[in-house]
Amino acid sequence: MKKAVGWIIIAGIAIALMGLFIFNATRPVDHSQTVWDTRSTIGNLDAKNYYIFYTDLACPYCSVFSREIMFHKDEFENEYIKGKDILYEVRVTDTLYEHGEHQIQQSRDSAEAVFCAKDEDKFWEYYYGALQALWDDYHSKGIGVSKMAEPISDMPDDYWLQIGKSIGLGEKFENCVKNHEMLDQVIKDTAKAWNQMEGGLPYFRFGNFSTSGFSDGWDWNYVKKYLDAGLKR
Repeated sequence: MKKAVGWIIIAGIAIALMGLFIFNATRPVDHSQTVWDTRSTIGNLDAKNYYIFYTDLACPYCSVFSREIMFHKDEFENEYIKGKDILYEVRVTDTLYEHGEHQIQQSRDSAEAVFCAKDEDKFWEYYYGALQALWDDYHSKGIGVSKMAEPISDMPDDYWLQIGKSIGLGEKFENCVKNHEMLDQVIKDTAKAWNQMEGGLPYFRFGNFSTSGFSDGWDWNYVKKYLDAGLKR
């Protein structure tokens, strides 16, 4: 009789644990408490997979990765965001302002401009506009593409403001940039990023996959390898 009771108890515990496992496996995912800012995300907050990309517009290796996504935007959104159920978040920092050797002021200036654009719900328009401008003006010419390349030395003082104007941002954006209205938030987010990153920029935390670095000679195929790595369980 005691053995029978013991087996019943064990069976009950097993059933309870199995039920708990099934519940945890099937309950909706909610990333709303983890995301820094939904305005710099693509995808749904309840997506199965959560990807975080830490970057700095003054980091040329970061730009390679993001530019390839921009150039393959439709494939990225259809195959990965929708097809693989991914929430993708870009966390812009001014990491190189204090830790980089080149383009130091460009790091802070660009980050402030991005944050000002985001404040008007124009993050993606500005971010892609900045990547395109950097490519057209410098990176496509071999300028500022790596630590060994010729640095960007002739960037106009109003470079980031002009990008804002090109996407339709006006006086509010200009005042935000000139008055450094987002500087405190830039500094705060950069400090948070340094506490979460385990390497330099670009830094990737794609699901259970995390790594840092990207080559200036890599293309979309390498981007897909990083994206696919985050889907492996």
